[in-house]
Amino acid sequence: MHPPSAREFLHEFVGHYIALEGALWRTLKALLVPGKLTLEYFAGRRRQYVLPLRLYLTASLLFFLVVKVIAPHAEFRVVTFGEGTSATTQSTPRGGIALTCTNGSVPCEKVKARLQARYGDLSQAQLGAMVRDRLVAYSPYAMFLLLPIFAFLTRVAYWRRPRNYGEHLVFAFHVHSFAFFVGSIAAAVGIVMIETLAAAIYLALALGAVFGGRTWAKALRFLFVFLAYFLLILLAVGIIATAALFL
Repeated sequence: MHPPSAREFLHEFVGHYIALEGALWRTLKALLVPGKLTLEYFAGRRRQYVLPLRLYLTASLLFFLVVKVIAPHAEFRVVTFGEGTSATTQSTPRGGIALTCTNGSVPCEKVKARLQARYGDLSQAQLGAMVRDRLVAYSPYAMFLLLPIFAFLTRVAYWRRPRNYGEHLVFAFHVHSFAFFVGSIAAAVGIVMIETLAAAIYLALALGAVFGGRTWAKALRFLFVFLAYFLLILLAVGIIATAALFL
Protein backbone atom coordinates (compact mmCIF):
# COMPACT_ATOMS: atom_id res chain seq x y z
CA MET A 1 0.00 0.00 0.00
CA HIS A 2 1.68 3.20 -1.21
CA PRO A 3 1.45 6.57 0.58
CA PRO A 4 -1.34 8.73 -0.88
CA SER A 5 -0.29 11.36 -3.35
CA ALA A 6 -1.44 14.98 -3.13
CA ARG A 7 -3.80 14.39 -6.05
CA GLU A 8 -5.37 11.32 -4.41
CA PHE A 9 -5.75 13.17 -1.11
CA LEU A 10 -7.42 16.15 -2.82
CA HIS A 11 -9.75 13.87 -4.78
CA GLU A 12 -10.77 11.99 -1.63
CA PHE A 13 -11.28 15.21 0.35
CA VAL A 14 -13.42 16.91 -2.32
CA GLY A 15 -15.42 13.74 -2.96
CA HIS A 16 -16.09 13.29 0.75
CA TYR A 17 -17.03 16.93 1.22
CA ILE A 18 -19.48 17.03 -1.68
CA ALA A 19 -20.98 13.57 -1.22
CA LEU A 20 -21.20 13.27 2.56
CA GLU A 21 -21.04 16.75 3.98
CA GLY A 22 -24.16 17.88 2.31
CA ALA A 23 -24.90 18.85 -1.24
CA LEU A 24 -22.47 21.66 -1.82
CA TRP A 25 -23.69 22.36 -5.33
CA ARG A 26 -27.34 22.33 -4.24
CA THR A 27 -26.45 24.79 -1.50
CA LEU A 28 -24.61 27.12 -3.87
CA LYS A 29 -27.50 26.99 -6.33
CA ALA A 30 -29.96 27.98 -3.59
CA LEU A 31 -27.58 30.64 -2.31
CA LEU A 32 -27.62 32.38 -5.69
CA VAL A 33 -31.32 33.20 -5.20
CA PRO A 34 -31.53 35.96 -2.55
CA GLY A 35 -33.17 34.61 0.60
CA LYS A 36 -33.98 31.14 -0.75
CA LEU A 37 -31.40 29.23 1.29
CA THR A 38 -32.46 31.02 4.48
CA LEU A 39 -36.15 30.27 3.85
CA GLU A 40 -35.30 26.62 3.17
CA TYR A 41 -33.51 26.49 6.51
CA PHE A 42 -36.46 28.09 8.30
CA ALA A 43 -38.80 25.57 6.66
CA GLY A 44 -36.84 22.72 8.22
CA ARG A 45 -35.22 21.48 5.01
CA ARG A 46 -31.71 21.56 6.43
CA ARG A 47 -30.21 18.12 5.85
CA GLN A 48 -29.95 18.62 2.10
CA TYR A 49 -27.85 21.79 2.47
CA VAL A 50 -24.51 22.73 4.00
CA LEU A 51 -25.03 24.15 7.47
CA PRO A 52 -24.85 27.98 7.72
CA LEU A 53 -21.72 28.18 9.85
CA ARG A 54 -19.84 25.64 7.75
CA LEU A 55 -20.87 27.44 4.56
CA TYR A 56 -19.66 30.75 6.00
CA LEU A 57 -16.31 29.29 7.06
CA THR A 58 -15.81 27.74 3.62
CA ALA A 59 -16.66 30.98 1.81
CA SER A 60 -14.53 33.16 4.08
CA LEU A 61 -11.59 30.75 3.86
CA LEU A 62 -11.76 30.84 0.07
CA PHE A 63 -12.06 34.65 0.00
CA PHE A 64 -9.16 35.39 2.33
CA LEU A 65 -7.03 32.75 0.64
CA VAL A 66 -7.54 34.51 -2.70
CA VAL A 67 -6.85 37.89 -1.10
CA LYS A 68 -3.70 36.55 0.55
CA VAL A 69 -2.41 35.28 -2.78
CA ILE A 70 -3.24 38.51 -4.59
CA ALA A 71 -2.37 40.98 -1.79
CA PRO A 72 1.44 40.85 -2.25
CA HIS A 73 0.94 42.20 -5.78
CA ALA A 74 -1.30 45.08 -4.66
CA GLU A 75 0.17 48.45 -3.77
CA PHE A 76 -0.72 49.76 -0.33
CA ARG A 77 0.70 53.13 0.68
CA VAL A 78 0.64 54.49 4.21
CA VAL A 79 0.76 58.28 4.50
CA THR A 80 0.13 60.16 7.71
CA PHE A 81 0.01 63.90 8.07
CA GLY A 82 -0.65 66.55 10.66
CA GLU A 83 -3.38 69.13 11.02
CA GLY A 84 -3.36 71.78 8.34
CA THR A 85 -1.17 69.77 6.00
CA SER A 86 -1.89 67.64 2.99
CA ALA A 87 -0.84 64.08 2.35
CA THR A 88 2.08 63.42 0.08
CA THR A 89 2.84 60.23 -1.82
CA GLN A 90 6.53 60.95 -2.11
CA SER A 91 8.78 58.67 -0.11
CA THR A 92 11.95 59.82 1.56
CA PRO A 93 15.36 58.10 1.28
CA ARG A 94 15.13 57.06 4.93
CA GLY A 95 11.84 56.50 6.68
CA GLY A 96 8.42 55.92 5.24
CA ILE A 97 6.55 58.19 7.66
CA ALA A 98 5.43 61.46 6.10
CA LEU A 99 4.17 63.33 9.15
CA THR A 100 4.31 67.11 9.59
CA CYS A 101 3.08 68.77 12.78
CA THR A 102 1.93 72.37 12.80
CA ASN A 103 1.44 74.88 15.60
CA GLY A 104 3.61 72.82 17.95
CA SER A 105 0.94 70.18 18.46
CA VAL A 106 2.17 68.02 21.36
CA PRO A 107 0.04 64.90 20.52
CA CYS A 108 1.14 65.10 16.90
CA GLU A 109 4.80 65.38 17.89
CA LYS A 110 4.47 62.35 20.15
CA VAL A 111 2.85 60.31 17.38
CA LYS A 112 5.54 61.41 14.94
CA ALA A 113 8.35 60.48 17.34
CA ARG A 114 6.86 57.07 18.07
CA LEU A 115 6.31 56.23 14.40
CA GLN A 116 9.76 57.43 13.42
CA ALA A 117 11.38 55.45 16.24
CA ARG A 118 9.63 52.23 15.23
CA TYR A 119 9.60 52.53 11.44
CA GLY A 120 12.29 55.07 10.57
CA ASP A 121 14.29 52.42 8.72
CA LEU A 122 11.39 51.33 6.53
CA SER A 123 10.61 52.76 3.14
CA GLN A 124 7.10 53.86 2.26
CA ALA A 125 6.60 50.66 0.29
CA GLN A 126 7.84 48.47 3.13
CA LEU A 127 5.60 50.20 5.65
CA GLY A 128 2.62 49.83 3.34
CA ALA A 129 3.37 46.14 2.85
CA MET A 130 3.51 45.60 6.61
CA VAL A 131 0.13 47.23 7.21
CA ARG A 132 -1.37 45.40 4.22
CA ASP A 133 -0.18 42.02 5.50
CA ARG A 134 -1.61 42.68 8.96
CA LEU A 135 -4.93 43.77 7.48
CA VAL A 136 -5.12 40.50 5.56
CA ALA A 137 -4.13 38.51 8.66
CA TYR A 138 -6.63 40.06 11.09
CA SER A 139 -9.58 40.78 8.79
CA PRO A 140 -11.06 37.23 9.04
CA TYR A 141 -11.31 37.58 12.82
CA ALA A 142 -12.79 41.07 12.53
CA MET A 143 -15.44 39.91 10.06
CA PHE A 144 -16.38 36.97 12.25
CA LEU A 145 -16.84 39.33 15.20
CA LEU A 146 -18.88 41.74 13.07
CA LEU A 147 -21.24 39.03 11.85
CA PRO A 148 -23.38 38.86 15.04
CA ILE A 149 -23.54 42.67 14.95
CA PHE A 150 -24.96 42.42 11.44
CA ALA A 151 -27.58 40.00 12.77
CA PHE A 152 -28.38 42.49 15.53
CA LEU A 153 -28.85 45.27 12.96
CA THR A 154 -31.34 43.21 10.96
CA ARG A 155 -33.07 42.23 14.20
CA VAL A 156 -33.44 45.92 15.08
CA ALA A 157 -34.65 46.78 11.57
CA TYR A 158 -37.31 44.05 11.75
CA TRP A 159 -38.05 44.08 15.46
CA ARG A 160 -41.78 43.59 14.85
CA ARG A 161 -41.23 40.41 12.84
CA PRO A 162 -41.63 37.06 14.64
CA ARG A 163 -38.06 36.04 13.90
CA ASN A 164 -35.70 35.47 16.81
CA TYR A 165 -32.04 36.49 16.92
CA GLY A 166 -30.87 32.99 15.97
CA GLU A 167 -32.82 33.20 12.71
CA HIS A 168 -31.28 36.58 11.98
CA LEU A 169 -27.89 34.99 12.59
CA VAL A 170 -28.64 32.30 10.01
CA PHE A 171 -29.59 35.05 7.58
CA ALA A 172 -26.29 36.81 8.35
CA PHE A 173 -24.30 33.63 7.64
CA HIS A 174 -25.95 33.22 4.26
CA VAL A 175 -25.57 36.86 3.18
CA HIS A 176 -21.92 36.90 4.19
CA SER A 177 -21.30 33.60 2.43
CA PHE A 178 -22.63 35.03 -0.81
CA ALA A 179 -20.54 38.18 -0.38
CA PHE A 180 -17.39 36.12 0.22
CA PHE A 181 -17.96 33.87 -2.80
CA VAL A 182 -18.54 36.88 -5.04
CA GLY A 183 -15.63 38.66 -3.39
CA SER A 184 -13.34 35.75 -4.26
CA ILE A 185 -14.21 36.16 -7.93
CA ALA A 186 -13.94 39.96 -7.76
CA ALA A 187 -10.53 39.78 -6.07
CA ALA A 188 -9.29 37.25 -8.61
CA VAL A 189 -10.23 39.48 -11.57
CA GLY A 190 -9.17 42.66 -9.79
CA ILE A 191 -12.53 44.48 -9.76
CA VAL A 192 -13.34 45.11 -6.10
CA MET A 193 -16.44 47.23 -6.77
CA ILE A 194 -18.21 44.15 -8.13
CA GLU A 195 -18.37 42.67 -4.63
CA THR A 196 -19.78 45.82 -3.01
CA LEU A 197 -22.43 46.31 -5.69
CA ALA A 198 -23.41 42.63 -5.82
CA ALA A 199 -23.56 42.38 -2.02
CA ALA A 200 -25.74 45.50 -1.76
CA ILE A 201 -28.21 44.25 -4.37
CA TYR A 202 -28.26 40.76 -2.88
CA LEU A 203 -28.86 42.12 0.63
CA ALA A 204 -31.75 44.31 -0.52
CA LEU A 205 -33.44 41.41 -2.32
CA ALA A 206 -32.73 38.91 0.47
CA LEU A 207 -34.19 41.20 3.16
CA GLY A 208 -37.38 41.52 1.17
CA ALA A 209 -37.61 37.80 0.45
CA VAL A 210 -37.03 36.66 4.03
CA PHE A 211 -38.67 39.40 6.10
CA GLY A 212 -41.12 41.00 3.67
CA GLY A 213 -42.63 44.45 4.06
CA ARG A 214 -43.80 47.30 1.89
CA THR A 215 -41.49 48.67 -0.77
CA TRP A 216 -40.71 51.98 0.92
CA ALA A 217 -40.22 50.28 4.30
CA LYS A 218 -37.91 47.68 2.76
CA ALA A 219 -35.86 50.45 1.17
CA LEU A 220 -35.47 52.29 4.47
CA ARG A 221 -34.56 49.14 6.35
CA PHE A 222 -32.03 48.17 3.70
CA LEU A 223 -30.38 51.61 3.86
CA PHE A 224 -30.20 51.41 7.64
CA VAL A 225 -28.62 47.95 7.68
CA PHE A 226 -26.27 48.51 4.74
CA LEU A 227 -24.99 51.95 5.73
CA ALA A 228 -24.61 51.08 9.42
CA TYR A 229 -22.73 47.88 8.63
CA PHE A 230 -20.59 49.52 5.97
CA LEU A 231 -19.49 52.16 8.49
CA LEU A 232 -18.71 49.43 11.02
CA ILE A 233 -16.52 47.66 8.45
CA LEU A 234 -14.67 50.91 7.72
CA LEU A 235 -14.21 51.43 11.46
CA ALA A 236 -12.85 47.90 11.84
CA VAL A 237 -10.39 48.44 8.99
CA GLY A 238 -9.26 51.70 10.60
CA ILE A 239 -8.77 50.00 13.96
CA ILE A 240 -6.75 47.17 12.42
CA ALA A 241 -4.59 49.59 10.42
CA THR A 242 -4.00 51.74 13.52
CA ALA A 243 -3.17 48.70 15.61
CA ALA A 244 -0.78 47.52 12.91
CA LEU A 245 1.16 50.76 13.29
CA PHE A 246 1.07 51.29 17.03
CA LEU A 247 0.84 47.84 18.65
